[in-house]
Amino acid sequence: MSDSYFVSVIIPTYKDLDRLKICVDALKNQSYSKDLFEVLIINNDPDKEILGITTPKNFKIINEKKIGSYAARNTGIKNAVGEILAFTDSDCIPDQDWIKNSVKLMANGAQRIAGHIELFYKSDVLTQSENYEKVYAFDQREYASMGRSVTANMITWKNFFYEIGFFDDSLFSGGDMEWSIRASNNQIPILYANEVIVKHPARSNLSELVKKAKRVSLGNVKDQSIYSIVLKGFIPSPKSLIKAFRCHEISFSSRAFVLAIYFYLKLVKMAAQISAKLSHENS
Repeated sequence: MSDSYFVSVIIPTYKDLDRLKICVDALKNQSYSKDLFEVLIINNDPDKEILGITTPKNFKIINEKKIGSYAARNTGIKNAVGEILAFTDSDCIPDQDWIKNSVKLMANGAQRIAGHIELFYKSDVLTQSENYEKVYAFDQREYASMGRSVTANMITWKNFFYEIGFFDDSLFSGGDMEWSIRASNNQIPILYANEVIVKHPARSNLSELVKKAKRVSLGNVKDQSIYSIVLKGFIPSPKSLIKAFRCHEISFSSRAFVLAIYFYLKLVKMAAQISAKLSHENS
């Protein structure tokens, strides 16, 4: 099979210019031929154009006024020229061989790739929030074992979106998992690839973790009952508890802090889901 497929990289962005510039610089330096890939940056800020960023001719900025990263990604898919779609985010830094290694795997028969996401930190001394991220964030190997991948590092064939549908743009979180479940249900296999790497900043403080927890918690709230929300809010996942205890890269006391954050965020998610559920029922 050919190892020279044309690739469309799709990046949704919303008021994230500084980190987007770093992402763009990493994509400018890809080892894959520049004639064989394009980068579609989807600006999801309806009130402001992206200025102050220099892009080569194979980069394109497209505006999408419908708010939501999945609406932005769908716009990217519709405008993509490539046979292969490579998804990442504006706060990610793709490895130099990210595209090249992806194409090699796709040429050898891969249908979907869940690439490795490597966290990086503000300093060598990690905050307890960064320790939490080290334990729980972006375990693509585990996601792939369940047939899933986050769009921070997901590669697949474009035609699959036309066969099983695009991302659900009514969702503001969890749309990548929802699409992954559809792909798995349609017998599209997924491969975890340790050599397909993007770097992602760890969230360094509790407020950032709370903001993410609230956003993620609202992904599928319409399909849950108040009872199930409360049940999940108070009962911990055994797998999550074991994961914290088995993380020997951090001290025992830090693992205790991580678990405290874990339980606190479960309550945050529960409160956000109950509020959203009641608001939906009363509307």
